[in-house]
Amino acid sequence: MKEIELRLALVLYGGVSLAVYMHGVSREVLAMVRASNMHRLSRFSQAPGSREDEDPAILCAASAGASPVEAAWQRVFDDLAETVEVRVVVDALSGASAGGVNAIMLARALAHDLPLTDHRAMWLENADVTRLAKPQDGLSRYFKRTVSPVIDRLVGKALKSQIDDEETREKLRAFVQSRWFTPPFSGERFASWMLDACARMDENWCDRATLLPRGQRLDLFVTLTDYHGERRKVLLGSTATLEETEHRRILHFYAQARATRIESNLGRRNVADVVFAARATASFPGAFPPATIAEMDALLDERGEPWPERDHFLRKTLGVDPEAPVPPVFVDGSVVMNKPFAPVIEAIRDRPAMREVARRLIYVDPVPETARRHADRESVPGFFRIIVASLAHIPRNEPIGDDLAGIEEGNRKARHLSDLIAASEPLVEREVERILERETDGSLTARRVRACRRQANEAAHQQAGFMHMPYLKLKMAALGERLAGFIAGLIADGGDPAVERMLNERITDYLHALEEAPGDKGDSPAVPLPLTNFLRGLDVDYRIRRLRFVIRRLNTLYTLPDLSSFEGTSEQLDDLKGTLYAQIEHLSQYWRPSAYDAEVRRAAHLLVASPADNLKATKTFLDHLAEIMSLDELDLLHDDIVSAVDHAFIAPRLRRRFSGAYIGFAFYDLITFPVMQRQEITEVNEVLVDRISAADPGALSETGTKLKGASLSLFGAFFNRAWREHDYLWGRLNAADKLLSTVIGAVGDRKPAGLDTQALRRGLFEAILEEEAEHLRTDPHLISAIRALIEDAFHDARAPRTSSPDAASKPQHPRRSAAGKGDNRTERDGPAASPETHDDLHNVIS
Repeated sequence: MKEIELRLALVLYGGVSLAVYMHGVSREVLAMVRASNMHRLSRFSQAPGSREDEDPAILCAASAGASPVEAAWQRVFDDLAETVEVRVVVDALSGASAGGVNAIMLARALAHDLPLTDHRAMWLENADVTRLAKPQDGLSRYFKRTVSPVIDRLVGKALKSQIDDEETREKLRAFVQSRWFTPPFSGERFASWMLDACARMDENWCDRATLLPRGQRLDLFVTLTDYHGERRKVLLGSTATLEETEHRRILHFYAQARATRIESNLGRRNVADVVFAARATASFPGAFPPATIAEMDALLDERGEPWPERDHFLRKTLGVDPEAPVPPVFVDGSVVMNKPFAPVIEAIRDRPAMREVARRLIYVDPVPETARRHADRESVPGFFRIIVASLAHIPRNEPIGDDLAGIEEGNRKARHLSDLIAASEPLVEREVERILERETDGSLTARRVRACRRQANEAAHQQAGFMHMPYLKLKMAALGERLAGFIAGLIADGGDPAVERMLNERITDYLHALEEAPGDKGDSPAVPLPLTNFLRGLDVDYRIRRLRFVIRRLNTLYTLPDLSSFEGTSEQLDDLKGTLYAQIEHLSQYWRPSAYDAEVRRAAHLLVASPADNLKATKTFLDHLAEIMSLDELDLLHDDIVSAVDHAFIAPRLRRRFSGAYIGFAFYDLITFPVMQRQEITEVNEVLVDRISAADPGALSETGTKLKGASLSLFGAFFNRAWREHDYLWGRLNAADKLLSTVIGAVGDRKPAGLDTQALRRGLFEAILEEEAEHLRTDPHLISAIRALIEDAFHDARAPRTSSPDAASKPQHPRRSAAGKGDNRTERDGPAASPETHDDLHNVIS
């Protein structure tokens, strides 16, 4: 059975009250990933000879049972399993402002298999101006009531339409009256709700539970705006420096599934850390006060709760000095980075995978700018509109074209690389085959692997001709830069650009001296032996590239038409890739200053303190570092792995392709390294980009859906419970629609011939309504209207039965929310505010 991993990277935009919509999207992503794991567990337990202790984290993850939506998603994976097994993995998320809050909670849920079910009540009940606003006291409260009629007229004029809905009208009046010249919303209340939400997530905590594959890493990036900023120096020329202030902060959280534990800074001890990040990234200017460490300390003291990782979080993750004379102040992350693509794109470049990978980057933009702003370009904007647009809307809506163009450039480079490898493969394989036939008389021993590998290296360098010297120069430059950065990191945590630059110059001078050294030649007649020994002793990245290339070759074996005829080969390939990835992780440790003791750090300080022209000091340090690394011993270990595989690990017909890729890598590196211009060959071939947005056409609406929260400058959902229910439900429906298309698209032409995607889509929609009907009751027409849309769109498709008779009736977690039972009653469509007036609420407040 062919297997594929659908790897998702998610980017969640800011959007104030559209956070409610994004919570619906998060719920659906979690349901899909969880159902994928539960399906895998079901198939795994039915396999002959399977052992329950092989993946205990998955067993713990599935122990709570399936919700109706998870059961519907399981049916999707069950039907696809006729031809291909699909596992869905989210391995990177980023978010800003409202998107940052949702990204944080979703990341915790994925990392530790925690529920988001009870968060529905938090968003539907607490995300209301009457609960967010600070209480009013004093004479100003009574004074403001006297001007209510004036406020009504101003609001009606600014919005160019009369708001007939009484709930929205009353709450809008109270909001405008609440506070003048101070933020109306309470940051302490918001942070307290986040703490409560995390506590509810952790009620059924299981130490080994996770939705990550073993060995896989989840990265979360959250943007903040540092009001004071951080001063940093930039080198100009050889000696001059420029000082500038950096206001952007990108916080990094992670989780990694180890063999027996989950290594994470998203766990129970880190709740205060992630809540502070959520509070800070969502501190919308003017609505919330800035986030401060003192505020968080006071809140935790009031609740009687500790902050276990406070010092580490502040110094390492947040990057601030808690004892600084001027305390740091943080405001909304969307001010500096509302669409955080860059950190996610960087994070997904080199990710391990045990299966064939389909990579998708999905960004969640509830209401794209083109859908909510149709200003007349011929008109001249007014005084307040210019100010608001310049300070808020334009900075928060920076274009993403450059990021998407970068992804496409990477895709083109990946395709070009694949073409180069395919074109050179026949020639390289013939050369390697001659070496193998000359050096072996049967199966490969470790000694023969080593001999063949060295002969292939020499042959590659000798046959490269005039191309060899540019390749060698590029390798030397890359290794010199890597060493300079590493040594600078040994001297100061995070490194120093000036020291790194000085070290790079010293190492370059040393390499030039090695090039001119007389004596015996190394792998090539044009390369002196001292330079060859230098590369053999310190070029960690070459070894990493070699192992990644071998893994790339192994990935092609999964797609062989007759792979299923080799019993157990797919599982053996998985095990072999796991072994190779463990070696890559071990090699990567060599470039981490934290892995070295005080003696090496002292040697680095002595090197920097020595005169710049002291080549002997450079040689002494680098020779000592090469001795510590002992890369030659690792080469022997890798030779042993290849030898073991050639003896009995995988099917005989496949062994030579594996050993040939390892032995002949020097040929391929001469071709690929100059093209890639980076340190490693990535496993991810191409990254396809998609969007989840209410504005996009879908199965239930050919023209998209208008979100209620998009009104009142994206604050609309804070004023009406029915609007929040509407947006939350459509978040789930839009996400289910798009995610199902993504899964089917990743399978491609391998999907079963009789797969009824319409029935599966209808089954997902109806399961969502079944799960949410008792909670979304403020608008009595909401659920019935969606049912009518489903019936109209899928009248010829019958929803499939769930995979187990009682799956739909078994909740994910025993706690049931009481959300949706309030007395609020509003008209479903709310006010008909025109798109060009979304900014005018700011005018009224001003």
